[in-house]
Amino acid sequence: MLSFKTLSLAEAHLILDAAQKKAEEIGVPEVLCVADNSGYPIALRRLDGGKVTSVQIAMNKAFTAAGHRKRTDNYKNSLPGEEAFGIWTQHGGRFTVFVGGFPIVVDGQVVGGIGASGGNGEQDIACCEAGIAAFMATLKK
Repeated sequence: MLSFKTLSLAEAHLILDAAQKKAEEIGVPEVLCVADNSGYPIALRRLDGGKVTSVQIAMNKAFTAAGHRKRTDNYKNSLPGEEAFGIWTQHGGRFTVFVGGFPIVVDGQVVGGIGASGGNGEQDIACCEAGIAAFMATLKK
């Protein structure tokens, strides 16, 4: 039997609160999603002005990061002619290689993922990193 850890709803909201705060600081109407350890959404937040098209993208980023256990921007090898070309066609097209999806790792185990969509790559990354940092700070208490 396997046992694993995954994020709770309260932890997902803590992560989203910090990511939202960062988005508001930088003035970007992000869509933010926190997924469980298998990549399925726990909580989604579309900030005022967030694009409707960013909802699915944020969900897909969180899904990919948690499910594949790495940042979505690690797929530089997904361009034509590279070894992972076409990987985004997997899982019904949910697999994404856009910047802005991060696994959330505790003690070497992926417990969830976060995806942000709506800004440029740097802005999406900043929001994800802020959410993860806030969560990690609670673990040190």
